[in-house]
Amino acid sequence: MSNSTQNSAPASITKADVISNVDTEKSVSLVNGILRLTYHESILQDSVKAYVVFSDVGNAIDGKSAMEGLPLIGTEDFRLEFEDNKEEKIKVDMIVNKVKPVYEDGSKNVISLELVSEEFIRNEMGENRCRTRENGLISDSIEKIFTDRLKTEKKLDIEQTANRYNFIGNGRKPFYMLNLLSKQGVPQESDGSSAGFLFFETANGYHFKSIEGWFKQD
Repeated sequence: MSNSTQNSAPASITKADVISNVDTEKSVSLVNGILRLTYHESILQDSVKAYVVFSDVGNAIDGKSAMEGLPLIGTEDFRLEFEDNKEEKIKVDMIVNKVKPVYEDGSKNVISLELVSEEFIRNEMGENRCRTRENGLISDSIEKIFTDRLKTEKKLDIEQTANRYNFIGNGRKPFYMLNLLSKQGVPQESDGSSAGFLFFETANGYHFKSIEGWFKQD
């Protein structure tokens, strides 16, 4: 396969399971009904996102459609696995954030789902806001926000900083504080000036990496 053909090839979806909030033993596979899947991860984006458009026909579960049988209303767990056109296998657990009917007739419905990370949901919850005073290395504060505020169980790839930064959260959201601290970070191997750090999520977990470190890579 030529590079141009490979780059335009669609992903191969192997799992797209949505789990009921009412009965966690119930789930529906949307693989055969997916009309469009878009998946986004970027060094300029706090967390991964995905959008799924699928055809919701009857008899998906208990003789009903997925919308009625689960029911599908939002905040459901979503297990997504696919292989992209670079033959990279992506496996992520996400949350249904929005459910939007696109088209409806007597025989089928077309539904659009916005999928987000669990941490994206927790970031919006008032109980998880940063309120305490933190002292010490910025990288240690970054890890603490992930574990104590966002309560993530995902892999954390955190590059240690050279500088300390004391602050009070003042009730700000965790993602806001993570972005704020990223601008203040200085890498350990630095002449004292710094372009700062980036924090972002991929299918492999969350990353906190210095911009200088990125440019020093092969």
